[in-house]
Amino acid sequence: MTLLQLNRHIDDNHANLEEIEQEQAKNWFEERMKKAKKFQPLQLLNQKLRGLEVFESNNESGPPSIPAAPITGSRGSSPAPPRPETVSSPETDDIITRAHWQRPTGRDVCADPMCGRTLGGAAGQVNCRHCGRLFCDEHTMYQMKLSRSAQHEPVRGLWYRVCETCFKTREGYNEHTGHERSHMEYFKATRRKTVDKQYLETSRLETRLTRLTQLLADPPPPESRQRSLWSSITGDKDHIRSLEQTIVPWEEDASVVECPYCQQPFSQYTFRRHHCRTCGRVICADPATGCSTEIVLDVDQKKSAAKVAIDVRMCKDCQRTIFSKADFARALATQPADQRAYHNLVQFEHGIRLLLPKFQRLLLSLQDPENPPPPAQLAEASKVRKRLIDAFTQYDVAARRIRDLPTNSPTQARLQKAIYNQAVNFLHLHMLPLKSIPKIMKRATMNDKLAPNDKRQSALSSISYNGLANGNGSRPTSSRNSSVSSVAVTALETEEKELRERLIVLEEQKFFVSDMIADANKRRRFDEVASLAQNVEDLSREIDQIQGQLAQMDFAGAYSADQNAVK
Repeated sequence: MTLLQLNRHIDDNHANLEEIEQEQAKNWFEERMKKAKKFQPLQLLNQKLRGLEVFESNNESGPPSIPAAPITGSRGSSPAPPRPETVSSPETDDIITRAHWQRPTGRDVCADPMCGRTLGGAAGQVNCRHCGRLFCDEHTMYQMKLSRSAQHEPVRGLWYRVCETCFKTREGYNEHTGHERSHMEYFKATRRKTVDKQYLETSRLETRLTRLTQLLADPPPPESRQRSLWSSITGDKDHIRSLEQTIVPWEEDASVVECPYCQQPFSQYTFRRHHCRTCGRVICADPATGCSTEIVLDVDQKKSAAKVAIDVRMCKDCQRTIFSKADFARALATQPADQRAYHNLVQFEHGIRLLLPKFQRLLLSLQDPENPPPPAQLAEASKVRKRLIDAFTQYDVAARRIRDLPTNSPTQARLQKAIYNQAVNFLHLHMLPLKSIPKIMKRATMNDKLAPNDKRQSALSSISYNGLANGNGSRPTSSRNSSVSSVAVTALETEEKELRERLIVLEEQKFFVSDMIADANKRRRFDEVASLAQNVEDLSREIDQIQGQLAQMDFAGAYSADQNAVK
């Protein structure tokens, strides 16, 4: 609404009002005019951003203190307190240096790279007090505490107007954690006292236990004057007890009425007192509470190389102090059953991954139709393939062992099943290249019918005729026929064995994929079911093909030919 529209509205609608209402409208209009005259867009914008004044003030003095009135004896009115004298501070721009300021030329633009407005007029022209360059009013809405030499001084400096670049690149701007004080040294010193005390106590008890075991392993002979009828009946118990008391003095039985651990009262016969051999305290021997137990230690005798078993009764505090570190190291070294099984599975997988590249290279060299493989290379490929099959079998057994481990935790059961599924996927992915060796063997068998003098003879034909040194056919015809027929039978049996091994592998893969399909149906993952069903169809088709090849193998004809050749 413009001022002309407002005047027309007042003249049309408020001209015939009463005097009181006219005065109210007039006063309201005058107040709005005063506020409009005082409106400063820059100041209002800064107040919205900061919620405070436009800039921080350097006059940080608090409210003036009123001195107390002098005490007089008269009851008249006391004189008014004197007003505090206001100390006028000098202008901050007169304190800071201006030697580095950029001089205006009249055609200057804002030094901010994203602005580029011409300075002067509505845009304003302000020198950054820190870097001295010229900026517009909008890009100098920041403050820093600077010294007289225009350097950042956060403690004793004064507030000055700076640009955005100087404000955001000052020291400590990006430190969001504030001042940090490390208590690590204090913690180490405090912990060192406790640890040193514990080490000292452990060393003291270990020394006592070592002395005691050595003393009991090689006890000195008892003195003759101490021998009596009672000692001959009881044996060397009194002598052993006296030796044990030489290591640490025992606590008096009468001074302790109950066990310090379980607080059960001692009696004369039913609940007897016992002593810890390393600290000398009176304790009970109740197996239900475990306040003290007898520990069997194997100690080497000095006189002979044999070891002797020594029983030493110790309280549970001394046991924990002496053996806790060794028990902790033993617990760390002991692996649970599932961890050991998974470690074996990882080792088998690592061995398979190391052997697969070698098998792939041999397979590429064997598949060249123009250069038939030599017998040594074919034997090497068969050997590597057998090693891979054995490794895959061990890998499958290890995966099944992990799957069948007993557990009461559903999370552990899910983990074991996930490991098994991953192992099944690994087998399904890497066992397919193993079917190529039987095809190469079959091709070598077909080429075995070539003549021995033919230059392009196969591996099996070279094996069949390796006995002909001169190549002139000096061997009898019946011998040559029997050799050829026996080689054919051997090749047929080898092919059958390879086909049956391949059939076993494919049937296992089909079983694994069927289990995965059932699991995916249970979890309602129908997209996985479609792809897995296609894999099952491919495996079934290949199994049927192998079964057909096995059915077409003519063993009867090969054996009859072999018998005829022998005759």
